[in-house]
Formats: sequence, structure tokens, C-alpha cells
Amino acid sequence: MYWVLMVLPCMFQPTMIRTPYGPIGYCMTVAAHAALEKKSLLIKNIVQDTRFPKGIKPGNEIYTVICIPLVLPQGDLIAIGEIYRDGFKDPYNENDFQIANAMLTWNLCSLHLSQMNKCLETQQEMNDFLLETTKILFDDVISIDTLLQNIMFHTKDLVSAERCALFLIDHDKKQLLADFFDEGTIEDGKQVFTKTQLRIPYDEGIVSLVAKTGVVVNVTDAQKDDRFTRNVDKETGYKTRNILCMPIIGKNKVIGVVELINSLAFDHFTKADENAFKMFAVYCALALHYSKLYTLLQSSQDQYKVAMEVLHYHILASEEEIEEVIKHPLPTIEQIPKELHMFDFYGGPYMDLLPKFFLHIIEDLFGFSMFDVNKLVHFILTVRKNYRHVMYHNWKHGFHVAHSLYMMVKTSNGLFTTNEAMALVLAGICHDLDHRGFNNAYFQKLHLPLAALYSTSVMEQHHYKQTVMILQSKDHDILSFLRADEYKEMLERIQQFIIATDLALYFSNQKELAGLIEAETFDITVPEMRSQLLSLMMTGADLCAVSKPWKTQHETAAEIYEEFYCQGDAEKKQGLVPIPMMDRDKKDEIPQQQVGFIRFICVPLYTTLSHILPATSCLLEGALSNAESWQELADKTKEEKAALDPDEESEK
Repeated sequence: MYWVLMVLPCMFQPTMIRTPYGPIGYCMTVAAHAALEKKSLLIKNIVQDTRFPKGIKPGNEIYTVICIPLVLPQGDLIAIGEIYRDGFKDPYNENDFQIANAMLTWNLCSLHLSQMNKCLETQQEMNDFLLETTKILFDDVISIDTLLQNIMFHTKDLVSAERCALFLIDHDKKQLLADFFDEGTIEDGKQVFTKTQLRIPYDEGIVSLVAKTGVVVNVTDAQKDDRFTRNVDKETGYKTRNILCMPIIGKNKVIGVVELINSLAFDHFTKADENAFKMFAVYCALALHYSKLYTLLQSSQDQYKVAMEVLHYHILASEEEIEEVIKHPLPTIEQIPKELHMFDFYGGPYMDLLPKFFLHIIEDLFGFSMFDVNKLVHFILTVRKNYRHVMYHNWKHGFHVAHSLYMMVKTSNGLFTTNEAMALVLAGICHDLDHRGFNNAYFQKLHLPLAALYSTSVMEQHHYKQTVMILQSKDHDILSFLRADEYKEMLERIQQFIIATDLALYFSNQKELAGLIEAETFDITVPEMRSQLLSLMMTGADLCAVSKPWKTQHETAAEIYEEFYCQGDAEKKQGLVPIPMMDRDKKDEIPQQQVGFIRFICVPLYTTLSHILPATSCLLEGALSNAESWQELADKTKEEKAALDPDEESEK
């Protein structure tokens, strides 16, 4: 008599099981049949029984068999017991069958008890894991970046996954956002996730399906699943074998989705993996909720600090100066210089008249019929008041940018709509409101409140907020004649144009437009291309000082560098090393720096702009002329240095 106990690897559904002797099903082995039906079998003559063509074990001559499935009370099949005799020995009878059943019942009890003990041990391990990871999660709940990475790290560890991605859901935009990407990178023995900014729509891939339905998706073979998006695999060369995608649910809605890729423990993710993460997901949801609350609180505090700074510094224009301008809001013919209608205009000699010059621009482009002149006066004088007394990014510069845009619109032969032109001019006059004389990098390096409030284009975002604050103040709502939808669109345009003055955004915009022009595919009637042009116009106006006559350009450069040097001095006090352009110890490099700035930034800018707006070609000509003048100064500086220290120059 022979005895075999086949313990199944997992408690799966029968159609998913493979025993050590092969798959489960009919017309195969006795064990396969018993496993499928979960019923005990007494086979007195297996040779004559056509139900089992494969017998019980290939290669043996078996005559009689007892096969008993071991099934737990909840219906889970955990093992198959086989007793058989070879040759032509006496067949098993009913008495043998009862004895075998009794014996295996005790075996089943032992296995069940062992399994329960194993479950208790596993649960204890899970409790310990949750206790430790929850402590880590809530210790770092202040930093959302750290929290997200902790969730990813511990989720991978929990279910033994090769890769992991965590998507948060933007319900307003119907998008999923991933801040980190798992490339399997290990540094100093620790997993490192790559910082990214990936947004995917609700209707793309398995992650979106889970986000919409809140239902777990367990893909055992990703390559055969039509829902699987293969783009990432194609781009990276990585092969996704299996996927477990599960929701993180908070306040009865899906707030995040975790995507686990390639199980390291089995050939796919198991039901046990799903159950383990479901428990962990509750703690993840709590941690994300409290992190969001903390972020909102911190943002409110930062807004309050910035608002207090603004209120302490700024006040509205005085009633006296408002009344004085309202008497005669427009300049007289004698007060208007001919240069006001040329790109070369410089406001230095006309500082007191600039508010009236702005009102003249508004009247010239749009007329006064749609505006309340009293509100226009309040607006422009308050805008002037909200420019700080810094060396360059001040009221004068703001007016120059608005004036340059006025000239672009004026010479474009009606190419732009009234609302586009209005948004350009208003954005131009307001584009540097409350500028403190420091660039974006300064606020970010020193972790100042503004940098915490705005993650990108720090100062440009602040300038826009100041613009809205003024436009929504009493007696300053100059756009009150617009309908609600028109007003919203106008503010969106103004925001786009002000943000466009962030030079970091210029390069890609100019490159794309230049490519379209070169390919002769630029079409100003296409909304996206039109928007790119309007943004480029903002950059062109913001840098218009490089195209002014040499005397103006030279004086303006001195103001710019003095502001730069003030930032450099402040950085040195903080123990930072300023870039050469902001280091006053390197003043002799100004000419060469200006040559580089004009040739590599301004010339491509105005070349592209003049292709679309031919009237702006004078800006390109002015920039090229000033580049030559700066080059002459650079050469002269080099000669003077060589004369003072010929040995050093010869070494160079």
C-alpha cells in the first residue's frame, strides 16, 4: 500500500490550481478529478475506469485507489490524499474507505490548526508592520513628498512588488497626478524615487479604471490584457508581467490609486496581497487626509504673512493725487513727446506724466466710452503706488513694458481683438507689481513665504495676485463693464501674459514658434499658436530695454546691475555664492555678459517676433546695434586689463 498527500500551494479556485502532478480537471488523473469535484473517490479497478486515462502517477501500474480531498469548513481545498495498491492486489472496500476518511479527517484538523496558527502569526506580523509604518507615515505627514515616498516604499515592501506608483486624484480636472516615478533606483542601499510631474486623464489605462470605479484590478498577465498601456514599457525597455492596482479611499471616494508591478513572491499578486493592502490603505488615507489639512493650514499662514507684508508696505493712492489727475486725466498735446508713439520711448524725463501717458494709451486703443474714467485714474495711480522703489523692476519699467505692447498692438494692423489688446496692456503695466528686487531663485533658496505659496514662477504668480487685488478693490474695478464670462476670460489672459514674463518659460516657447516659422506652418488663427505669440510679445516687451538707443540701454543696464548686486550682497550675507551677474566684485564682466545675453536670448526672441510682426523689426535692429556697442566695451575692457597685467593675459 502506498500513501501520498499532495498539499496544494494556495487556496485558489479549482480552475486555477495546478497540483505537483499536473492541472486539475476531468479526463486526467484521479487527484485532478477529486480536486475539481471536492468529493472522495473509491476506485476498485482504475484500469477499467475510463474517467482517469492518466491514472494517478505516470509510470506505475496501479490497480485500486482511494482519493480524498481535504476541504476546510469554508470550502477551501488545501490538499489531496491518495492511497493506492499496485499490481493485482485485493481492491479497497467500503471499510478501507471509511478508515481512510477517518485518518485523513484528523490530518485535516491538524492542517487546519496549523493554518490558523500561521494566520495568527501572519496577522501579528501585519499588525507590527502597520504599527511601525503608521508611525513613520504620521511622523512625516508635514511633507507631502516624504509621505508619498513612504507610502510607496512600504507598499512595495508589504506585497513584495518590484515597482510601485502612487497617483493622487485631481477631481476638479479629472486627472491623476503622480509626483514620483519608481525606476528601481538604489542609492546607498536605499530605494530612490524620481521626482516627476505626470498627469494622466481619467479615461486612460488600468489606473484610471480603478480611480473611477474604486474596484481592485489584479492582472495576472499584463501583456495579454487589453487594458494595459504599453507605452512606458516600450520607452524604458522594462517588461511588466503582472499588475495589482488598488484604490485608496477616504471620505467615501477614491483619493488615490496605488499601482504595484511584478510580484517578487509569486508569478502574480495574490488575494492575500489584496487583503494586506486594503488594511494598509486605511492608514494611507488617514495620513493623506491629515497631510492635506496641514498643507491647507500652512498655505493659509503663508498667504497671511505675504498679505501682511503687502499691507504694511502698500497703501492706496491718496485722494489728493487722484483728484488732481481726474481734473485733467489726459496729457495735453504739448506734453506728449513724439517718441511716445515710437518703440524708442524712454520714460525717465516724464515720470510725473506717466500715469496720464497710460490713460492716453487706453484712450488711443479703446476709447473711454466703455470705461469709468474715475476708476481708471484710481487704478493707474494705485498701480504706480504698488511698485516698490527698487533700481530696475519699478514703475518706470512697468510703464515701458505696457508702452512696448501698446506699440506692438498699434502697428499690427488690427491683428488682435480688443480683449487681447486690453489684456496685453493691463498685464504689461501690472506685470512686476510689488517686485522686491530679487529673482525667483532667491526666494526658493532661502525658503521664504512667497516660495512656499507658489511652487513655480514665484514672483510672476505674486504679481498676478497683486493685479487681481487692485482690480477687485473699491473704485478700481475698471473691467466692470464686462460680462461674468468675459471678465473670467480677461483675468485668465492677464494671468497667462504675466506668467509668460518668467524667462524660464520663454525658451521652449521661442523654440517652438521658430520651428513653426521655419517649417512655414505657423498659423495665427490656430488658438495654441496665437497664444504662443501673445506670450512671446510679453517677453519681447519685458526685455525691450535692450533695443532702446544706446544711451538709454547703457543707463538701464546700470540700473539692472545695481539691483542684481543688491541681491548678490544679500546672498553673500546668507552664506551663498551669487552667480557672476550678481557679484559686484565682477563688474568688469558686464560688457561681455550683456553681449551674451543679447545674442543668445534677445536676438532669437526679436528675430522670431519680427517674422510674425514685421513692425517689431526695429527691436531686433536695436538689440543688434547695442550688442555691437557692448562688444566694443568688452574689447576695450580686455585691452585695459592686458595693459595693467600683461603676464596674466598672456597666460590666458
